[in-house]
Amino acid sequence: MAASAPMPLTRLDELLADQALVGLTSEERAELDGLLAGSPEADESGYERAAAAALLALTGFEDEPLPPGLRRLVESGAGRALTPPARARTAAPPHRRRGLGARESLAWAVAAAALAFALLPATPSDPDAGLRERLAADGGTLTFSWTATEDPSAVGATGQVLWNGALQQGVMTFSGLAANDPSESQYQLWIFDAARSEAQPVDGGVFDISTSEGEVVVPIRAKLAVETPTLFAITIERPGGVVVSNRERLPLLAKVGG
Repeated sequence: MAASAPMPLTRLDELLADQALVGLTSEERAELDGLLAGSPEADESGYERAAAAALLALTGFEDEPLPPGLRRLVESGAGRALTPPARARTAAPPHRRRGLGARESLAWAVAAAALAFALLPATPSDPDAGLRERLAADGGTLTFSWTATEDPSAVGATGQVLWNGALQQGVMTFSGLAANDPSESQYQLWIFDAARSEAQPVDGGVFDISTSEGEVVVPIRAKLAVETPTLFAITIERPGGVVVSNRERLPLLAKVGG
């Protein structure tokens, strides 16, 4: 079977990879700022973290100094985030202009790593906290507080839902929600929409809570567009989540307007 062609980098990907690996000119920085302004969901630091990990994992770069900003990430332990296979060291695509050789090959490894991270289930991370800050600063974002039920996992749990209908983006914060074992169960968000039947809420994605200590921030990943949210609900489901929940365990609710 023939190997599939590599996924092409978008211009935003290219600039983020260049920023992580070699730095940007003032013109490129201005271009990147414009692209980021139009893509609030983009993770500007994700390529730096992946690049730091790849630089540690790949061999053959011992004599090359780390690009600006990456040494700090490496020394802080970012390299443990990823261990790419040796085949990630592929030849550089011809369209890149800087003649980076080995470093340009690494840019493609970084892009593959970023894609792999995007396919993982939602987990708490600093970029999610950054998304919360951007949403909180947007005048169109609505904020609702969680109400705990009598479910044992929610005893003492608090937090909020931030949802922006125009952007179709949101985040959830949790404090005190019990940690789960992903091999046994996962939390799942459901968004009830006035435009849909109550029996068919929008799946907002599954997620894990690794610790009940401190605040946890989790992005909302709605599978369908939400027109007029009326209720956000967290259920506990089998690993991977479900298409239709029996709502047997429902630890948290956030009622819109309540």
